[in-house]
Amino acid sequence: MPPPDPPTERADWTRRLFADETPGETPGAPTGDGSRAVMLLAEASERITAHPAVQKWLREAGFEAARGLRGGDAMAQAQAHGRMARDLKEQFPTLVEAVREATGGCGELALQWRPLHPNYSKVYLSFFDDAFDPDVFCALRSPALSAVRDALRAVREALPKGEPFAGQPNEAAGVLEHDGRCLGVRYRERASEKEGRPRRSVALVPAPGDETDEHTDEQAARGVVAYFAPEERERWYER
Repeated sequence: MPPPDPPTERADWTRRLFADETPGETPGAPTGDGSRAVMLLAEASERITAHPAVQKWLREAGFEAARGLRGGDAMAQAQAHGRMARDLKEQFPTLVEAVREATGGCGELALQWRPLHPNYSKVYLSFFDDAFDPDVFCALRSPALSAVRDALRAVREALPKGEPFAGQPNEAAGVLEHDGRCLGVRYRERASEKEGRPRRSVALVPAPGDETDEHTDEQAARGVVAYFAPEERERWYER
């Protein structure tokens, strides 16, 4: 397969991940309150996928892979997808490095390939082996309670703006990272049984399928601190 256009530097990819266009600054650098620039994952995927070199690769690699498919052979399609996913990482090593560095090793580059609708194929970030679909990523410089609250607020702001329907809660999920460890969080907003504001709760997800009970924002924030810094949690609670 022909190589892509001249490689993009890792810092350029990182700017696309974090939507940081400020020249002379380190993209994704920690902010003063302890948290990195928040990465909105759907938007990061759109910016990466829209890169001309990625668009060119998606067209050429997708066309080549689709030529070998016959009918609706699911196994052949899965094998073709696997080959494309491996080739994506080989063709864009600096993007792979940027994703790994930006997420503290918690996320990796992944491919959604739609052979019947190639214009909807995309490159995105995968967490927990694709078993968790977050909206937001935030890396913590330190697990101080104030920084954790800010990170949870970023996830909470990803909740859909409309009122939830009965039995159909609004949801938003995020991944928090500190020192190479990652923790999933999931917000749920349910319709109130009586007239009034929806009921909101948050659960921690240390591993796929291992979701904690639902908590208030403050309980969840303290749980995040305890997860990342159990030996120092009393000191962090005071900040």
